[in-house]
Amino acid sequence: MTENRLIKSSMIPSGSPIRDFAVADVKGRPLVVCADWYSDVSAWDLLGDEWMKRPLAKFDNGAYGIPVYPDFEHVAADVVDGRVLFAAGGQHQGPGLWDLISGDLLSAPSEFHTRSHAVAMTRVDGRTVAVAGGGAPKVWVWDPSDSEVEPWGPSDDEFSEEQEPLELPGHADDMCGLVTGRLDGRTVVVSGGGSTVVVSDLESAGLIHEWSAGAMVQAVALSEIGGRPVVLATTDVGEIRIWDPVDGGSVGNVPTGHGDRISALDAAVVGGRTVAVTGSDDGTARIWDLAGGRQVGSPLAGHGGEIWTVAITPVDGRHVVLTAGRDGIVRVWDPAN
Repeated sequence: MTENRLIKSSMIPSGSPIRDFAVADVKGRPLVVCADWYSDVSAWDLLGDEWMKRPLAKFDNGAYGIPVYPDFEHVAADVVDGRVLFAAGGQHQGPGLWDLISGDLLSAPSEFHTRSHAVAMTRVDGRTVAVAGGGAPKVWVWDPSDSEVEPWGPSDDEFSEEQEPLELPGHADDMCGLVTGRLDGRTVVVSGGGSTVVVSDLESAGLIHEWSAGAMVQAVALSEIGGRPVVLATTDVGEIRIWDPVDGGSVGNVPTGHGDRISALDAAVVGGRTVAVTGSDDGTARIWDLAGGRQVGSPLAGHGGEIWTVAITPVDGRHVVLTAGRDGIVRVWDPAN
């Protein structure tokens, strides 16, 4: 039963809808960093079940250079040199990077005067790389250990501060999601826009693969099945489409049965099998065994409205599923049968 799979739940202090969250591992303790409807940021210590409001320095990098109130619709978080870094952007502003605990604004690329439709963070050669997607993904590199590197600017001496940020190929439409990961020893960006899914090499900005999903893409993920990497995408016709990013072939598709738009997707290897979780505007999340192409257990029900963000993350030695959305509650689920 769904009720038996619910481990715990907690409402964000503002009681406002949660637009997005990111999970950071802080000394072995998962910290769920949430941005609410009004772009206020709160962090939930999942093990201690305690919330902390995190006031952040004001940010005026609005779309097309027009100052706006912070618009945190898409977020990412990471821990670097003991600091919790928080990146965010939204429909009305470009990306920014903060120290979550002190609230200091670390960098805000002045050349990114457009909306942010997706934000992610990863590591490349010891540097923290932030990827912000607008009409096409654009990449800034920020190295917190090197004071000579311009924050969120290209790190090579041949580039000047005035140069445009690196633009990845493949999208004519606005971004709908992106993730980063490793593929054949290189860091890649998987991004969706319109009906297209693209895999790009982050460092060279080269196109690796491009696919048509045959419908509007809603979210993307990167994982593996049977030890082989796979790219996943959900579409507005309620499917999970799966491709092989090595040979470029189609692996198949999984009908989800959701009754509305699938707005969130994540995937991971849990207990030796690859599972995906989908979150929908129908108010349910569902867990999938990708190798078998089947749903694991009953739908995860109980949210009072749309689910906008999901994650699979390790907590205290086991993997759990996190879901959140319109009702402002983060729910923690057992992904097992």
